[in-house]
Amino acid sequence: MAASPEQLALDFQRAVQDLHQERLHTQQLLAEVERQNHELDRLRSSVHRESNSRLLAEEALDETRDRLQLAVEAAGLALWDWQLPSDQVFLTARWGEMLGDISMDGYWDAKSLRERAHPDDRSKLKGLTQSLLLGHQTRGVAQFRVRTADGWLWIESHGMVAEHDSRGTPIRLMGTHADISERKRLEAEGLQARELAEQASIAKSEFLANISHEVRTPLNALMGLTRLLMDSTLTAEQRSWLDLMDNSAHALLGLLNDVLDLSRIEAGKLDIEKVPYRLHETLEELSTLYAGQAHAKSMEWTLQLSGNLPNMVEGDPGRLRQVLANLLSNALKFTPQGGQIRISAQVQADTQGHRSMQLRVQDSGVGIAKDHQATIFDAFTQADASTARRFGGSGLGLAICAKLTKLMGGQIELVSELGQGSTFTVTLPLIEPSIANDDPKSAPAELHEVARASERFAGLTVLVAEDHPVNELLINQLLRRLGCKVRNARDGAEAVVQWSKGGVDLVLMDVQMPGTNGLQATQQIREQEVLQGKRHTPIVAVTANAMKGDREACLAAGVDGYTPKPVSPQALIRAMDDVLRRTTGLASGHTPPAVIATERKVPAAANALDLDKLRRRLDGDEATLHQLAQAMRSDLGQRLQQMQNALQTQNHELAIAHAHGLKGSLGSMTAERGARLAKGLELAALGRDWSLFSRALPLMLAEAQQIDLALAALLSERPATNG
Repeated sequence: MAASPEQLALDFQRAVQDLHQERLHTQQLLAEVERQNHELDRLRSSVHRESNSRLLAEEALDETRDRLQLAVEAAGLALWDWQLPSDQVFLTARWGEMLGDISMDGYWDAKSLRERAHPDDRSKLKGLTQSLLLGHQTRGVAQFRVRTADGWLWIESHGMVAEHDSRGTPIRLMGTHADISERKRLEAEGLQARELAEQASIAKSEFLANISHEVRTPLNALMGLTRLLMDSTLTAEQRSWLDLMDNSAHALLGLLNDVLDLSRIEAGKLDIEKVPYRLHETLEELSTLYAGQAHAKSMEWTLQLSGNLPNMVEGDPGRLRQVLANLLSNALKFTPQGGQIRISAQVQADTQGHRSMQLRVQDSGVGIAKDHQATIFDAFTQADASTARRFGGSGLGLAICAKLTKLMGGQIELVSELGQGSTFTVTLPLIEPSIANDDPKSAPAELHEVARASERFAGLTVLVAEDHPVNELLINQLLRRLGCKVRNARDGAEAVVQWSKGGVDLVLMDVQMPGTNGLQATQQIREQEVLQGKRHTPIVAVTANAMKGDREACLAAGVDGYTPKPVSPQALIRAMDDVLRRTTGLASGHTPPAVIATERKVPAAANALDLDKLRRRLDGDEATLHQLAQAMRSDLGQRLQQMQNALQTQNHELAIAHAHGLKGSLGSMTAERGARLAKGLELAALGRDWSLFSRALPLMLAEAQQIDLALAALLSERPATNG
């Protein structure tokens, strides 16, 4: 049956819709195909890029490997790789080349490698390997020797942990071996050169010491004979010639001392002390010694000390004197008649509160040109050649000043204008001592302490080894006030004999005595204690030198304690308490009494002796005081005569001995100004500065006259009877 037109139209319309749907589907498929093509192109491009990147990375890796290989070859290194637990170690060809073996990469047995190491180095190599394997360190280095065909080769091996397992245990070590034989050879040559240089320095020092002795002997004779000739009848012309000879001899002696000082500094043989000393007194004494020369040239001489400058400081007073003495000598030399010289000392603090002391020496002399100031502190350097011709000198003084100042932890600076004078500034660390104050206490405090101490020391037998009669009397009196029994010895040998008799509880040993000195006697006592099995006897060293080297020498000799002269009661009590507590357990309950605050008394009217202080030390014993005065007058005259003889013959040992002894006895007699002058004479003799010694001795003679008058007045008084 034929379809109706409506049916045909409906079928046609449906067919058109189906066709439209197919077209849409086809378009979707085409779009998907297009998207897939784009994705394929992207993947293809990505694969291409990745391929190129890999190729580039491989090329970079090859280039890095080549660079590393070139660097390793250039450095002469052998690479090693040890993968545990294998006993085979991979080594590059350079290792075989080092050993004189086949030069090729390969594996080496770990045991045979260890056996190649030098027997003295195997433990060190084993320790490094164990430290890496146990994880104590991730990198390490060792130097050792290995056996080669030609002998022993020095190797420096660097190693590191390159890989760990899952538990963190090292499973791979890698590193390098380097041939350091040439470095070791250079080190050995350097060590040998250093030893030779040290030997040369020692030889130079010994040579200079010998030359010093050989030069000083005829020089002393020449100077002594010159002085003897000066005392004879001479014409004016002859006296002028002798003055020139004497000045030339002193100049030669000063040059010799400067050369020796510079040599000791350069050799590192000069020790700097760190001891407490009185800064004000040191500067005043030094100023007094040079002021006379300034006044002789009609100069204005000024010493100015800042109000905040502490009196007690810690340092090396001897070297400070040497530096300032050199600067003052130069100021006097280069300042014309009628000029000005000013010495000042002050305290300076930086932004962090660190304090220092500044010491200035300012003059109105010839000055120094700017172009010469940079080298003025160099050895054998002067402002110019004309200076050397006009004023003389070797150019060593300022070099020594600069080196000494540096050794003391400070610096020296110069400000000068040609024709306008010079200012030298020495800046040193300001250290105030923290030691206990041993200055004499007020009468009530001192008597109170002595009374308390007598309860502890009563019945002790003390051996006093002291060659000086004045010091012996003072120490004996003090010990008797403490309730002690006293034995005496005048030298070291007698001290050993007295000690060997037994019954000695403590020894006070003077260090400087004739014959067997205190240190030698102490050593003999210690040796006999060991050989005879005797108990240890406490020994306190007593000396007028309180320097670091002296303290160390005393302790090395076997003493138990140390106290300086003049012996004050509190210092001696403290030293005795200390050694008895440490050696025998006695006096352990001692507590120093509080000091009763009183004003220090002004010395006696003559200012030569402080008789009140001396009577206090002797507990008012006028009979002992008169004995001391008599002994002191006799000793004073004899020592001054000996020092005058020492000056005439330029005998520094004689001058040192008697100036040292005089310093101790005057200090004990409370003649503080005289003791300071004696100390200045001792320092001048130690430095063999006879020019300074000759200027200071008249001051000592004048002061000794005042002391003698005070002693004579004391002896004219009738001593009070005790009881």
